[in-house]
Amino acid sequence: MFKNAKTIALFTLLSRILGYLRDFLIATYFGASVYTDMFFIAFRIPNSLRRFLGEGAVNSSVIPVISKLDESQRPKAVWNILFWFFLFLLAVAVLGVVFSKALVLVFAAGYIDSSLMNKLVKIVFPYIFFIGLTVLLTGILNSFKHFAIPAFAPSLLNLSIIASIFLFLRTFPNPVYDLCLGVIIGGILQFAIVAFDFSRLKLPLNFPIKIESSTVEIFTLMGIAALGSSVMQISSMADSFVASFLKSGSFSFIFYANRLFQLPFAVFSIALTQGTLPDLSRMDNIKLSEITKSLSRFVIFYSSLVTLYFLFFSLDVVKLIFMHGKFKLIDALNVSLALKIMIISFVFFSLSKIFSNAFYSQKDAKTPLKASIWASSIAIVLSFILGFKFGFAGLAASMSISGFVNFVVLYYFFSKQFTKVHILNFIDQLTIVALFFLLLVSIAFSFIRFGFLLALIFYGLVFLFGFKRYSKALSRSY
Repeated sequence: MFKNAKTIALFTLLSRILGYLRDFLIATYFGASVYTDMFFIAFRIPNSLRRFLGEGAVNSSVIPVISKLDESQRPKAVWNILFWFFLFLLAVAVLGVVFSKALVLVFAAGYIDSSLMNKLVKIVFPYIFFIGLTVLLTGILNSFKHFAIPAFAPSLLNLSIIASIFLFLRTFPNPVYDLCLGVIIGGILQFAIVAFDFSRLKLPLNFPIKIESSTVEIFTLMGIAALGSSVMQISSMADSFVASFLKSGSFSFIFYANRLFQLPFAVFSIALTQGTLPDLSRMDNIKLSEITKSLSRFVIFYSSLVTLYFLFFSLDVVKLIFMHGKFKLIDALNVSLALKIMIISFVFFSLSKIFSNAFYSQKDAKTPLKASIWASSIAIVLSFILGFKFGFAGLAASMSISGFVNFVVLYYFFSKQFTKVHILNFIDQLTIVALFFLLLVSIAFSFIRFGFLLALIFYGLVFLFGFKRYSKALSRSY
């Protein structure tokens, strides 16, 4: 189980490193301006759809269904869902380009009169077609225990944007078009590499036009899961909508902070849930509860380390990665502030992934939907209240609060449906000792130049020690 997670984590880490190189170049050449705000919002529109398709609806729907089918039934089920999902994505991509003005109105009404914003959306939106097929193939490949190439695929998006910055920087009147071109090429490359890995499965070609029962089941689960994820994305839309009325650079501050937040979240939390879902789908409720408890202890351990590190050293990290060229000190201070506010709920976001996974593995997508509705509804209200009151810091706070609410709802239903759990039981002695030790380390190194890099070494060693211990404990449970 951990082997799959480690494979995903390794390639996710590679992708994130390339992602930070990409962001470093964007910050250097573009800074934090109205143009970066426009690009990030334009890219968020198809990327929001990618998130609820890739990290939620598809994997949590395809894997449990495909994993439980007999081998003889799998080829027909796979080809059938591919055919119908292809048609669905094609329709979405065409409609998005045709009604790009409406998308701008929904996501960033502050730019409704900007012809540049409308053009950027038209260029970037077809990315959803390629990335949508990519995430479907990823779910199928994961159900066949293929993890490496799908986990590597996102690296190609980052490489494509990096290449576009160097190759096309002075090609277009406005350089943000370079970034858009890099997004589209990256989407095509991601689809191409997972399609290659899919061809290695050598599934007998079985192309029934009639909708199979497995496809109906996948679409049903996907629809419920997508509702939950789409509610979360409405919350993101509220952020971009509010940010479009705030001072220039506000959305960029949130974007850069979220990029740093997403590194440990993707490498650890998403990799852990994605890598364990195929095995969880084959377990009964008793075994599932035991494994979920073991995973939760590990999640709280590493999440506590991540939170403590960024609370102490977020500004140093932001300055190292982003403060170059047009990216100024005031920008770094603002990004650091947003990150500190966000990171407070890192442990709740991570635990939510674990608890959601337990429900998805049992084909229960309704419970995570309930949690998403509660969390997102609160986040939307707070985005308007806190965003207009405190600017980008208020938007970051609304995100943190929504993460906490989402976890509380999932925790309540998990205790009710599976087994009664006490959250304090997840905080073991190793976590307490590690936090106390690293707190002293952080205080000591906060007064030293480049102390954040030295502290990172200690954090890494403590994490490796904990990883070894928790992986053994999980193996015994499994």
